[in-house]
Amino acid sequence: MKNNPVLKLAALPVFVLAGNLSYAMPGMHGAEGHGATEPPAASKSMGAPINSPGSEIEITYSADGKTAIFVSTREGSVESPGTPYNFDIWMSHNVDGVWQEPVHLGPEIDPAVGPNINTAAWELEPSLSDDGNVIYFTRYEPGNLLSGDLYVVQKVNGVWQSARNWNDVPELPGINTPTGEEHCPIIASDSLIYFNYSQPGVTQESDIWKVEKKDGVWQKPVSLGAKINSPQRDHMHWTGLSKDGKSLVVTSMRTDLGSRGGHDMWISRQDTRGEWQEPVNLGDVINTAGEEMCWTFTPDGRSFTGSWGPQNTFDTDIRVISKEEIPLLKDFDPIGPPPNLLRNRKG
Repeated sequence: MKNNPVLKLAALPVFVLAGNLSYAMPGMHGAEGHGATEPPAASKSMGAPINSPGSEIEITYSADGKTAIFVSTREGSVESPGTPYNFDIWMSHNVDGVWQEPVHLGPEIDPAVGPNINTAAWELEPSLSDDGNVIYFTRYEPGNLLSGDLYVVQKVNGVWQSARNWNDVPELPGINTPTGEEHCPIIASDSLIYFNYSQPGVTQESDIWKVEKKDGVWQKPVSLGAKINSPQRDHMHWTGLSKDGKSLVVTSMRTDLGSRGGHDMWISRQDTRGEWQEPVNLGDVINTAGEEMCWTFTPDGRSFTGSWGPQNTFDTDIRVISKEEIPLLKDFDPIGPPPNLLRNRKG
């Protein structure tokens, strides 16, 4: 975890937690909501047991689509000090087309079933590797979404090991810093990773960067530039890169270019020179004046799943919509679950 994080999220609403300490958040349960109170009409709730009376966000899937991991504040999550919001990672399996009761990836779990990765911190943005033997995720100091560090946990000989900071894993680029936030990468290959980065004095609110490996050495990360990165919070989520690497689905709070309000889902494309262009709003089929955050594709590429809630709240549920319903995504072929960059490591 980071020490003395900078509490700066100027573009996001502020909610006062215990002790009268203000944390800037993209909405919380109990915060006053504005804008849309109804989800996108073409989308459907994933229903119970994936959704609960708590908040659910950031769902991703195994390569065969039969396992889902997501974030929830539901009963059974580890209590986080200083905040009533307990974000933990949960896992559910699909049996004969029916999602089973989610399992908490915490201290009580059998390491042959899943990893013990949930703590009093906030664990968010999980994704299973394509072979199912690695989970990448982000860990935050409770109440501070600008304190994220990237973590990884690996299954060795059928047993899940302890989680490690990315900076302690030789195969991964050491991009975690003592201040600011690094979260939710898109691992395009073993030599190209896009990630979300917020660093006081370096980035804007939250920007999208990339890091490349050349001649076996990870280079210094670089920004994707001013066209794709706005003064507001911009980031992308696990499966949002096209297989040809030329299109990127973005979650953004930007207020220009046809924003519907709050977080919207957008798409950016590369030009003939390989430069990322201004994103285009995915439109009213998916975006509302509420919060559309961190939508990802199912492994078959046919469905788009993510969270929706009223603006300025984390009162979110996970919903699903056919990719065919969204004109700008009809020809988008997503990359699928991230590769296991630790596959040659013997643990």
